[in-house]
Amino acid sequence: MAKCIVIFEDGRYPNFHPLTHLRPVYFLRPGIRTLFEKIINAFKGYTPHLFCRPEIAAITSEKTRIPVNRFEDIGFEEVVFVNGGIRYSRDFMDALKAAGKDAVLTCGGDVAAFKKVGKLSDEEYRSLKEGDLGTFLQSLKAGAESLDVEMPSYSYLWDMVHAIADEIADDFDYFRKQSDTDGFLVSKEEMQKRGRAYPGVEFIGLENIYIAPDAQLLPGVVVDATAGPVFVGSQVKVEPYSYLVGPLYIGRETHVVGGKIACCSIGPNCRVGGELEETIIQGHTNKYHAGFIGHSYLGEWINLGAMTTNSDLKNNYAGVKSSVNGELIDTGHLKVGSFIGDFTRTAIGTLLNTGINIGVSCNIISNVLVTEAEIPSFTWYSPKHKMAYNLTKAVATIERSMSRRKVELSDALKKRLGEIFKDRAEH
Repeated sequence: MAKCIVIFEDGRYPNFHPLTHLRPVYFLRPGIRTLFEKIINAFKGYTPHLFCRPEIAAITSEKTRIPVNRFEDIGFEEVVFVNGGIRYSRDFMDALKAAGKDAVLTCGGDVAAFKKVGKLSDEEYRSLKEGDLGTFLQSLKAGAESLDVEMPSYSYLWDMVHAIADEIADDFDYFRKQSDTDGFLVSKEEMQKRGRAYPGVEFIGLENIYIAPDAQLLPGVVVDATAGPVFVGSQVKVEPYSYLVGPLYIGRETHVVGGKIACCSIGPNCRVGGELEETIIQGHTNKYHAGFIGHSYLGEWINLGAMTTNSDLKNNYAGVKSSVNGELIDTGHLKVGSFIGDFTRTAIGTLLNTGINIGVSCNIISNVLVTEAEIPSFTWYSPKHKMAYNLTKAVATIERSMSRRKVELSDALKKRLGEIFKDRAEH
């Protein structure tokens, strides 16, 4: 029986700005896997489809071969729709697969998932083919069972940051369980043998450490899995005097140049050093030099100048409020750092205040604490001036920075950057 899994994002995507200016919510990564990957892995054997906002459909399509905002019915007899912003639950996913009739599951008024059993009607197929998920859902509700469930989901970026430890542990367990079938993780005995291949490297808690066979760890590195697992991906290089503390994920081709990296999810092709704590970096980002970044979420293609440091704790130990889309929100946490959009750069010695939100393609130059709660995309910021960044110059800089990693700025991404710039100008 042909089955399909559709992952969608709902109207809460602005809560995850600035990261969702250039990607759907389900491409965010709180652990080793993205939210999208967790759902896909849970529905093996199902043909995947993705739905997102029309303005990011083109750049989303560039990152995957999965159909985006289009539906090609090949005789599916079961279609499951999952909100890409929910926290993964194996029991919830298994229950969805087991449900034998049409159902709509909500949580606190938000749609968590819904399911169509049997062939699609012509009207239902037409709605999906046109990318109109809302019309399809309204039609399904008329004859479906409606259930309100308790389903944890992510509401803001800081929710993901504070879930890093649990998410990495869950993902590590997932890959460990796959080892019997695809050899992704290896046995404790094999790890001990592999550990001996790294002279001068100290492993603590080797049974909870995975090092890819082509990773390079140089003498003087300490890998400590006492507090949680450590996953070092393919073609990673870790230089001497690096202290890697679990739970920790270091994505493929990332280069760790020294310092303490603790409880972080570091995406692919990054350059990191200094001190990083409870921070997510989406990928392709330079935090090469000394300086502290903690309890933060950074996008892609960011460059942090030497000694860039953020505050993640107020000196009166009060809860942190963070501004998202102009609204100041109580995070409910004592420790909250920075949220920095793609292509943003900071100058040397930049100091960022607690809970700061910085948009896409900003240039931050400051020799004093940056106390703005929120800095709009395409802002050239200094203590004396805050002005719109020239779009042509900004795009030229983006093209140069990407070319250094042999990546070309696509027409779709360039178009989307122009839309963000226009939206900034209008507001």
